[in-house]
Amino acid sequence: MLKLILGRAGSGKTTTVLNRLCRAGQERPQVLLVPEQMSHESERALCRVGGPQACLFAEILSFSRLANRVFQTAGGLGEEELDNGGRLLLMYRAVQESAPELKVYARPSRRPAFLQSLLATVDELKSSCAPPEVLVRAGRETGGPEGEKLQDLGLICGQYQALAAQVALDPRDRLTRAAEKLTLCPWAKGKDLWLDGFTDFTPQQRMVLERLMIQANSVTVALTCDHLEEDEGGTGIFSPARRTARQLLAMAERLYIPCEVERLVSNSPGKAEPLKALERELFSHSAPRPVPAGGAVEIFQANTPRSEVEWAAARILRLVREEGLRFRDIGIAARDYGAYRDLVESVFGRYGVPVFSSAMTEILEKPVLALVTAALETTANGYRYEDVFRYLKTGLTNLPEEDRDLLENYVLKWDIKGSRWTQGKDWPWHPRGYSLHWTQEDRDLLARVDRARRQVFVPLEVLRKNPVHTGGGQAVALYTFLEEIGLPDRLEERVEELDRRGQPALAEEYRQLWDILCGGLEQCARLLGEAPMELEEFAPLFRLVLSQYDVGTIPVSLDRVTAGETTRQTGHRVKALFFLGADDASLPQVGTTPGLLSDDDRSLLAAYGLELDQTQRDLLYREMTTIYQICARPSQKLVVSWPGQGAGGEERRPSFLIGRIRLIFENLPISREDRLKGAFRLEAPLPALEQAGRDRTARRALEELPDFREAVARLDRAAAWERGRLSREAVDRLYGQRVAMSASRMDKYKSCHFSYFMRYGLKAEPRKPAGFDAPEYGTFVHYVLEHVLQDEMFTQTTIPGLDLGEERRNRLKDLVRQAVERYVAQELGGLEGQSQRFQYLFRRLQGTVQAVVDNVADELLHSKFRPISFELGFGKGQELPPVELTASGVTISVTGFVDRVDGYVKDGKLHLRVVDYKTGRKTFDLTEVWNGLGLQMLLYLFTLEDRGRALYGLPVEGAGVLYLPAREAVIRGSRAISDADLRKRVDKELTRSGLIVDDPEILAAMEEPGAEGYRFLPLKVSKTTGQITGEALATAEQLGKLGRHIQRTLEDICQELAGGNISADPFWRGPEKNACRYCDYAAACHFEPGRGEDCRRWMPGVSAQEFWAGLEQPE
Repeated sequence: MLKLILGRAGSGKTTTVLNRLCRAGQERPQVLLVPEQMSHESERALCRVGGPQACLFAEILSFSRLANRVFQTAGGLGEEELDNGGRLLLMYRAVQESAPELKVYARPSRRPAFLQSLLATVDELKSSCAPPEVLVRAGRETGGPEGEKLQDLGLICGQYQALAAQVALDPRDRLTRAAEKLTLCPWAKGKDLWLDGFTDFTPQQRMVLERLMIQANSVTVALTCDHLEEDEGGTGIFSPARRTARQLLAMAERLYIPCEVERLVSNSPGKAEPLKALERELFSHSAPRPVPAGGAVEIFQANTPRSEVEWAAARILRLVREEGLRFRDIGIAARDYGAYRDLVESVFGRYGVPVFSSAMTEILEKPVLALVTAALETTANGYRYEDVFRYLKTGLTNLPEEDRDLLENYVLKWDIKGSRWTQGKDWPWHPRGYSLHWTQEDRDLLARVDRARRQVFVPLEVLRKNPVHTGGGQAVALYTFLEEIGLPDRLEERVEELDRRGQPALAEEYRQLWDILCGGLEQCARLLGEAPMELEEFAPLFRLVLSQYDVGTIPVSLDRVTAGETTRQTGHRVKALFFLGADDASLPQVGTTPGLLSDDDRSLLAAYGLELDQTQRDLLYREMTTIYQICARPSQKLVVSWPGQGAGGEERRPSFLIGRIRLIFENLPISREDRLKGAFRLEAPLPALEQAGRDRTARRALEELPDFREAVARLDRAAAWERGRLSREAVDRLYGQRVAMSASRMDKYKSCHFSYFMRYGLKAEPRKPAGFDAPEYGTFVHYVLEHVLQDEMFTQTTIPGLDLGEERRNRLKDLVRQAVERYVAQELGGLEGQSQRFQYLFRRLQGTVQAVVDNVADELLHSKFRPISFELGFGKGQELPPVELTASGVTISVTGFVDRVDGYVKDGKLHLRVVDYKTGRKTFDLTEVWNGLGLQMLLYLFTLEDRGRALYGLPVEGAGVLYLPAREAVIRGSRAISDADLRKRVDKELTRSGLIVDDPEILAAMEEPGAEGYRFLPLKVSKTTGQITGEALATAEQLGKLGRHIQRTLEDICQELAGGNISADPFWRGPEKNACRYCDYAAACHFEPGRGEDCRRWMPGVSAQEFWAGLEQPE
């Protein structure tokens, strides 16, 4: 007897089935067949209806468990079956053995990921009872690329089946085997079979049903459809179920089994009337007559997915508190729950809402398997940074965390990968970057890093150098590696610790992961055996094998909200349902069918009698059916929501479902987050306090509640906290009473006090790769210029105005080449250890340096000033002592180096100019000098005036300071530009900047102007009067006042240091020029203008006239 129970969603089909099953259970055994994901819920429902004694006469099975029952009776339960990882490995062997005969898939067959698509194709063929021979025959008869594709697939699948017959049974054949057993074993005889929760059946499942229908006393199938007749052209939401009903009736007729069809009226007892109307009208072909929603249906538009989940959590709390619902009465569904899972679990935890996510976790992210896959990818891919530190950061290696962090800093600094990891020699590169002075601390740090490096790569190299290049050999080598690093013992210790800490679920997860890992290795050793395989092929293949498994989880308590994908939630009845992510990018969502068969292939194979999986069109109809079933699930309340923008900021529009629901209900409003002003965050303590910190109204409301009064007071105290100032004790401990200063530190301090505190107080150094960027390039240029300009060409007296000439130019090229070679050998340790890209870029820089040297040489040949010092040091152990100043009990000690000092003797006095090489486009700026920035060269010049006699043996007078552009001029223009015009443009691009004493004789000694005026100095000559002008000119008196200004600036720095000033007060000259633009500490700063002493220090431009007038003002 076959009986069909038809009814719309909520019509009572499941209740009817359970009631009748329990009544019939008094007479004969009962079996209820349900989809796998419904088995747990169905067991609970059966116990509610039939009581505890229901298990004595009834059992609930899925098709897979039904097969096991048949095997228990007829034999075959103990036969070995492949697991998912084993199936993948067997498919790998099938592909390798079929490869010589393949045409279309000859090349893709070498990609491990291709195996998953092949397995999906095998699954489709097996569930459709389609033998591979039919694909081969269809391919041969069809011909062309389409036929070759089908022929390839048939060959691969046939080889897979042949191998499975030799090794172990394929679990996808379980139902076929069960159907064969049922022909001989009357397992269902005398039983009533009930089927609920299905929309359709595969040919493989129908084959089993046919055998059961012959044996069983009765078979009753509940289907979700309104009637049997197809009146929607096969495109309605009930069309799949109607098609299934007709197939079952045809089967019964063929077997001469009597049939009965019962149609249940949709009375939906206990369901809210608006939800009945929604179920009835949602996909109705006629225009609905709007009815009141009565609070049973709500629509919400959030701004972001996070706030959408927050609102849902808050709404759930209200339902539990105010409407008497339990958490287990509430469900969360989303079409793409993977995009919401992390948000749901984190946000619901903050709101105190218990939740169980009915979804599989990403197993490869678990530490145990992440360690294995990362180790394989490290050795197979040449020690890439991402692979190495994914391996080390699992926390399961024996490398201490601090050593790991130091190693990571060094690897990032020097971009270390490949053979540089495994070289026998110690790493030679400076831990802080290029061209830096070595201290004992640096050497100790490098030694520690190198020890950590060896501790990491030695066991990995055992894995990489495994001499047995077979699949089984690679598996054995991997297990040996795991033992070498002590993973089994470390996992055992962690499991014991988790058990002691009362975390048995996590401990059990670790046990399962270790079993999965060992099982995967055993499968590889057994199924791959002696098949040739390199590590580069084994690594992605084994990763794919591990991804086929999952770790089982169960809810830790019964009273929890259940959340999951819409396709997994259709059978679970709830009182309230929250449907998240109802935007047009998510609904409807029809992905491509798994496997390699296209809709055209399925149509072609249908001519050969094969009924394969659904087409894209069928999947779309099935998607609509799923949406209908989800919306029909709740009995009291349905809440549909969507975010106005996605996680990446893209706009999201409401899906068709929102518009359809609003047609059904009259005046149904859309609640919008913008109008709520965060009020929903007041439903839970932690979010409420966060909202109170943003909203004064929320804060006042919480103040009135006794339970929150103390928390709000703490919040107020925290809100009143400011960056404040360091105590004098903290200043002394962080900086000491003698504070080391350099030009760059002074600029950092005057640019922003907080940035200085982070860098030199807390010593927080940003991670930066060691690149040949501006600082390193500057050091390189300095080195070359220092060595070239010490040649006798520049130390001997020459007649100013001479051109370089061919001989001098050749001489300069030789000098530059020699200097570069020395730099490479002494500072870089040779180029052999550098990357090809670095070597290429460095060679390009040599041309730029040559251009800089030519320009500097040209200037010196036009000047009476001669270089007399290079890299002149100020500080302990240098040519001159540090510049020191004490104020407010703090002494600053300024040290540093002058790039070059040029001298000119006149009337027994040595006139000095300080030259600073600038590889960027920075120029001398009076505005910055006025605000205490860029004082380096002036400070050195005035110090030389005071102390230079002891060094040079003559009284010293300052002649000026110059910034020299140490870069190649980039000139835009046509190729037809004349040499004279080109030189004029180059001279303009490379004009120096700075301050020069306004003394005609000194100016003439620096450079004698030509017919076009000055080439190098930032001065102009009037063609009519011969007067020399320019903002760079300063009288000796003005320079003296400038020296006193610098003295006051140093005193200010002392006083601010002593006062513990750490304010975020960046200098600001506009959006393109400010201290925040390239600051390394923005993430730690949280700069808020107006909060405490946080402010932007505006630096309006100061002209030369304003600058000197300001210095005239009394102190």
